[in-house]
Amino acid sequence: MKHAVSALVLLLFVAACAEKEADGVYVELSLDNDADIGSYVVFNPNLKTIEECEASVEGAIPSILANMPPAIPRNSKVTGWECSLTNPTEGKMETPS
Repeated sequence: MKHAVSALVLLLFVAACAEKEADGVYVELSLDNDADIGSYVVFNPNLKTIEECEASVEGAIPSILANMPPAIPRNSKVTGWECSLTNPTEGKMETPS
């Protein structure tokens, strides 16, 4: 449900169509917080291009932060983001703390 809200918010900020389209766009937010959780990934099936994502993500950040899972501290600050047509977490292994 929380991801659906984020997807809806990103949809509201959709920009003009662009060249390469996909099944959706991944947004990896770089985070700064007390828990050392460095990133959070959101998938939006309503956006189809990198250009749409880049045009809309900044305006959607407050909503994304408000709808993050409880494991991510509420004091998290977004220090950057990257839009991608592929899942940036695929192939990454989590290292034990």
